[in-house]
Amino acid sequence: MKSMTARVLVDTNVVIYSLDGRAPEKQKKCAAWLSALTRTRSMAVNPQVCNEVVSVAQKNIPAPANVLREAIEGLLRYCTAPLSNAEVRRAFDIQARWRVAWWDAVLISSAVGGGCTHLLSEDAQSSPVIEGVRIIDPFSVAPEAVLG
Repeated sequence: MKSMTARVLVDTNVVIYSLDGRAPEKQKKCAAWLSALTRTRSMAVNPQVCNEVVSVAQKNIPAPANVLREAIEGLLRYCTAPLSNAEVRRAFDIQARWRVAWWDAVLISSAVGGGCTHLLSEDAQSSPVIEGVRIIDPFSVAPEAVLG
């Protein structure tokens, strides 16, 4: 699974776990992933992820507004995976072909559009590769296995 040119689209749940101290083991693993991805400049997110992080965090995580804003500002640097008409159209094809949930199809489509090799998510249906994007669970795969 190692790749010197890995580019990883990060799902909302990974960011949320990294911010949420109520699940310390998951927080530690997701924080390690995000640290490794930023260090290797391999991370990508899309606008959907940024917006979902704000929405979920405001409802569920007891964090001050400035901490959340700082986290989002940090994410915006990596908001390089597209989410345009083309990705929505491609998501319909992905959903039909691979029988995945709609939001997973949208993320995979955005990963394809952004040239990502992997999608890091605990929620996505487990499958080796969909449309050239390998789906990996941050709790069962270590960053080194993907990033070297």
